[in-house]
Amino acid sequence: MNKNYFILPIALFSQILFSQDLITDRPDQTESAVVVGDKKIQIESGILNQENSGGEKNLSIPTNLFRYGISQKIELRLNLEHSDKKNYGIESIEIGSKINLNKNQNSLTKIALLSHLLLPKKEENLGIMNLISISHDQIKNLSIGYNLGYTHFMNQSGSLKYSIAFGTSLSEKIGFFIETYGEIEKSEMPISNFDSGFTYLVKDNLQIDISFGLGINNQMNFQSIGVSWKSKKNKTQTKKTN
Repeated sequence: MNKNYFILPIALFSQILFSQDLITDRPDQTESAVVVGDKKIQIESGILNQENSGGEKNLSIPTNLFRYGISQKIELRLNLEHSDKKNYGIESIEIGSKINLNKNQNSLTKIALLSHLLLPKKEENLGIMNLISISHDQIKNLSIGYNLGYTHFMNQSGSLKYSIAFGTSLSEKIGFFIETYGEIEKSEMPISNFDSGFTYLVKDNLQIDISFGLGINNQMNFQSIGVSWKSKKNKTQTKKTN
């Protein structure tokens, strides 16, 4: 099974900047429970430098998540990760969706189901990832998000993945988060990691971020920078919402 814990290098955290329309799935590992919105496009890109246990190094330039809202509660997703190996070819491809499960869209607790199909490389099998995302917003200037998911590759044992992130706003534009996340796989030692980082809201629809992570019971470490952009409302959408 792939031990690169950045198959989905993206997450919860911009929800702490309460007034903004841009809610991203990076830089933390916890996927947000928020979809992008009807007919909205959102692109989240980054550079990831990671060293795994055993000294294996990997530079991903870039990691890209493309999100498109087909309704107010459903988005389609395409995740591409490029590697410095093989002449900067595509390292992994995922396609999937995120579905908001809330009946009351104004609830401070949000729940979403995220499913991805993991397309195989030459020597790998087809995989599937299902994940439940829950977030609690604006609890004394604190946003809490957590995920629980299961990833399975054909003809292989599956793995349980978890994460919990705590975020807070340092100003109207700057946010900070800390997080723990990991993976539990049958017959192997559970993996636990820690990461932290900052976001900066350049404009209502443009955000940059920086983050780093360390293994708690393993030798992994990473550094990452990224940028996220969201399409603005067109005139038709604005008239409908006013």
